[in-house]
Amino acid sequence: MSFGIILATHAHIGEALLEGAEMLAGKQDRVKALSLTEDTSVEQFEAQFNASYDTLRQSCDFIVVLCDIYGGSPFNVTSRTLLSGKELIAFTGVNLPILIDLLFSGDLTPDEVRAHVAETASTSIQEVKVQFAEESEEDDLDL
Repeated sequence: MSFGIILATHAHIGEALLEGAEMLAGKQDRVKALSLTEDTSVEQFEAQFNASYDTLRQSCDFIVVLCDIYGGSPFNVTSRTLLSGKELIAFTGVNLPILIDLLFSGDLTPDEVRAHVAETASTSIQEVKVQFAEESEEDDLDL
């Protein structure tokens, strides 16, 4: 099944994520990045969301919405859309690895999308650890 993606975020996070993903995956016609900014009302954002949903549904079986934070206005718009009965799956905590994984995954069923997002989310945030090598006399260079 083919799916479209809506990035529903604050500021311009979605646009930045899409730009980063397109560096690796090329131009993406089935992804719409929507941003709620200080210059955009929630009503305007919701109208943009619905228009993007309708456009993507013309060529996609269902829509995956990736929101930035749980409980934020983009999340609330997404929740209202879910309650209206539209065909979508929604997640919060979007990050670049999740978006890239979905873009390279090909056609998936809704359950496969859920599994992909859960797997990528569980492995995409990791602490960076470095260990310095012990100095030895052999490492010293006599110049």
